[in-house]
Amino acid sequence: MSPWLLLGLFAAAGLLGVCYWGAGIILHPPLMSRNETFPEQFGIRYEKVSFKTRDGLMLKGWWMPSPKGSSERRTLIMCHGWGDNKGDLLKITNFLSTEAGFNLLYFDNRSHGESEGEITTIGALETVDFDAAVKYLQDNRPEFLERLGAFGLSMGAAVACMSAPDHPEIKALVLESPFTDYRGVVRRWAWNNMYVPYFPLAWITLWLLKLRVGDPKVTAYSPIKFVTDISPRPLLIIGGSEDRLMPEDDVRRLFAKAGEPKQLWIVQGAKHAKCHDIAGLEYETRVAGFFNRNL
Repeated sequence: MSPWLLLGLFAAAGLLGVCYWGAGIILHPPLMSRNETFPEQFGIRYEKVSFKTRDGLMLKGWWMPSPKGSSERRTLIMCHGWGDNKGDLLKITNFLSTEAGFNLLYFDNRSHGESEGEITTIGALETVDFDAAVKYLQDNRPEFLERLGAFGLSMGAAVACMSAPDHPEIKALVLESPFTDYRGVVRRWAWNNMYVPYFPLAWITLWLLKLRVGDPKVTAYSPIKFVTDISPRPLLIIGGSEDRLMPEDDVRRLFAKAGEPKQLWIVQGAKHAKCHDIAGLEYETRVAGFFNRNL
């Protein structure tokens, strides 16, 4: 065998190995948050709940009834980000219970937090988890479906966006730091964190991802393909002006594709998923006000 051919084979094998490892990062977030935040830290009454997905995974969550009492029917499904868990989301959204008085359903997506599962796909399989959360309400608390909304952060925003068209029960949505295109967010994450170019490394990584998941459509789950079908339900999209993962231009592109009624708020100075940290009380007032008006 020619030494050049042998060298080429070694190089190709090395390239595939690196890309296989890269696909593993998508499937297994390297900085997975621990469960360190719980409702009792905010004086919130809650019930531990669990429900199965249609592919057989047990998801764990929290049901938080409104402090206003049983007459309050306005309810939100809360969707966390990649590598986070329901407690991480609770840190920045507990005001929706303590101050705004909504009923809240938090849950850990597959392979996150306390839920079962071996992989995450940043969208495709997570929409199955969202379906399971809606079904939990249908089966156990159907009275809360009449005034139901959804809040999503980062991956959770993408999942809520892509799930809503199949769930007319969802009457209004707030999406913070959503990605627009699957390939785009993988490309930016790879470059921002490892200076890896899209071609050929990220491109091969996405190809291997489809093989490892066993679903050729896994990379087709892009919110920009779904957001138009949310209309005529009200939509609030929030982005940060300093977000390098879901940049302002990308968020504006998603907003432009959405139908009416819609609102866009770019929080100046906010990095990825840090809009609440920067805007504080204004953030709470805007988000709670949006749901109060539309549920």
